Amino acid sequence: MTPVIRRPKPPALALCAVLFLLVHNVLSLGAWETHALLTRAALAGLPDLSDPVAAEELESFLAAERAGLPAVLEAIERRAAVELPAYSPPPPGIAFDPGAEGAALRESFLRAIRVNPRVGFPLCRQPARGEAQSGRPVLPPQAYTLVAATLSGAPMEALAPGEVVSALDVVATASDEPDYGMDVGLYTDNEGPLGALYGFGPQPFGNPTLSYGSQAPFHMAFPWEDPVIALAAPFSQRSQAAYRELQFTSLARFAFERGHAYWGWRFAGWAMHYIEDLSQPYHARMIPGQSTFETLTVNAFGSADAKAGILTLLSNRHLVLELYAREAFDAPGKAASRFEAALAGGDRRSAAAAPYRSLWLYDEVARGAYAAGPELDALVVKAFPAKYVADPAYDFGLARDEGRESWLPYAGVVSETAREDLDAAIVKRYAALGASLRTYAAIVCDPKAPIPPRSTPLDLRGPLYVAVPLAVLIACVGIPLARRRKRRAAAEAAAVEEKERAAAR
Repeated sequence: MTPVIRRPKPPALALCAVLFLLVHNVLSLGAWETHALLTRAALAGLPDLSDPVAAEELESFLAAERAGLPAVLEAIERRAAVELPAYSPPPPGIAFDPGAEGAALRESFLRAIRVNPRVGFPLCRQPARGEAQSGRPVLPPQAYTLVAATLSGAPMEALAPGEVVSALDVVATASDEPDYGMDVGLYTDNEGPLGALYGFGPQPFGNPTLSYGSQAPFHMAFPWEDPVIALAAPFSQRSQAAYRELQFTSLARFAFERGHAYWGWRFAGWAMHYIEDLSQPYHARMIPGQSTFETLTVNAFGSADAKAGILTLLSNRHLVLELYAREAFDAPGKAASRFEAALAGGDRRSAAAAPYRSLWLYDEVARGAYAAGPELDALVVKAFPAKYVADPAYDFGLARDEGRESWLPYAGVVSETAREDLDAAIVKRYAALGASLRTYAAIVCDPKAPIPPRSTPLDLRGPLYVAVPLAVLIACVGIPLARRRKRRAAAEAAAVEEKERAAAR
């Protein structure tokens, strides 16, 4: 099926197309590819994550905590209404019904948190990389995902209720799950009945006709985009990533408080998915390879071909980076060791993350990824053959989808120097991500730890955009006025002096 692009009025046209194309060609890979791999590497050294955890079915958790869950869910919405910039309140008709039983109780909860209830959410475990077969039955993809098996964490092992696994197994497996369809089909212009029920309105960006494209506004966010671009494309600020992180963090802390370690870590893993997504520069910055001036200039004056070329380059570079990072991680060698060490906090570039607080996902995680975007984009261009990263006429993602392209960028770097520079930039990002995940893990499993209010980082771009033109205007008006006053004062002084001379004669 040929994708349909919604065409808003200028000046947002090019920016909307950017997001559409990025979702269409790249989002199937997710951010940094396999989330479970990143989560395991970042958290494997934490003592709490080696603890044994007994698997618990969702219905059992809900039945045990049906009395307390309504207050938790109401508190989430109250916080979201106050703290989140793009909050969409839920309609009253989908409130959690604690009196329901069995499958109806499960359905009521999933609708109350506004995820797609068609996802199975079975008890499962994604094996670690290189792990030998455990003998557990393997779940068919349709048991746990709404998207193609190639886009999810196959193979997935089934767990029995009460079966003991490590907390690391639970949180790593769960960190992949939001890509399995829980955020699919939730807007009014998506197929299915959920959009009319959930109150999110029309899909703000991405392609609503794609099976997985409707999750884009949950997995990307641009809170630190240049204020001029945000003003020109206000739809780009309608992300729900922070809403999901707030929901799942609150539910995780409640589960830990009530003694449900399995669901504490599973909800925490769901929240970590959005942290990992927004640590990827191509998920937190609309066009990392362009300045604001270039973006606005192309949007205003560029031809259709020029705009399409920019979008193709953006998509290609995002795809190449994801493929390279995955392949480098899977191939034994220096890069894989460095990436794993960076995530684990053992790399010399590793540093502690900022303390967790309200809107930390945007103010710390997304802001760091946004800042890293231009450098990383430039290194991608430097590291790989021009056909894949610098040719606006070649759509790498489309060629792969159609089976016309099998090139993998891991072996296709231009030089070892370029590859070393790219690896160093990825190491920086992975080090920041690992630190963020450990900071998050420490607070989410401690329900008594207070969460401080938001401390908004200083952003002078908006005031500067106002101050600079104002200063120019003042200068343009004030300097001639000052010169006129000076000339008048000089003339008056000369006249007084002439009078004095005349009087003296």
